[in-house]
This record gives sequence, structure tokens and C-alpha cells, in this order.
Amino acid sequence: MKHTLFTATLLLSCLSCSTLWGQTAASAAKAAAPAEVQLVGRLEQRLAIGGETTGWVLCHGDKQRVQVLLPVEAFAWIRDGVYVAVTGVYGTRRYPERGEVVVFIVKKISQVVH
Repeated sequence: MKHTLFTATLLLSCLSCSTLWGQTAASAAKAAAPAEVQLVGRLEQRLAIGGETTGWVLCHGDKQRVQVLLPVEAFAWIRDGVYVAVTGVYGTRRYPERGEVVVFIVKKISQVVH
């Protein structure tokens, strides 16, 4: 009887802890969600031996460059040298040789007149 009561108490304790942990993890994920950012610049196509690149870089000025992951639908009209406004979030991509690389994950893209 005592063993059954102890097991039931332990089980309820574990269930309540896992429920609290799940709520904490969900709220932490929402709090840690990166904010969307808007960038404007010129797209440059970049190719590299080994393929450790997204294939596109967004350039703003001479020194500000970031690799961009473009949405599939953008490939219908983008080209090297076009000026665009992009909205998205910063993230990372892991490559075997280069390791962790900062990339901009584009959610919305539109061409701008320059």
C-alpha cells in the first residue's frame, strides 16, 4: 500500500514537473524568437568551390555584406545586381569547412528602384 502511494505521488510529481517544464520551454522559445529586420541593398551572386555558400549576398555600401537565403519564388525574377528590400531574420548555417556562418533568412523580398 505504501509502495503504491509512493509510486502514485512520484508519478503525479513527474507529470506536474514535465507540464511546467513544457510551458517554460515554450515561453522561452517565444521570448528568444528573433525579431524581423528589414534590409535594403544590391544582390550579388556568389559561387564557391565546395558549395559552402547560399549563392547570394546582400550588399549595402562597400563593406556591409551578408549571405541571404532567398525564398524559392524569388528565383523567378532575381538577378545579379538588382536592388531589393528584404524582410527576415538573422540565423546561422553550418558548413563542414567554414563552420557556423551568419546568414539572413529572407521571408519577404521585393525589387526597389535605385
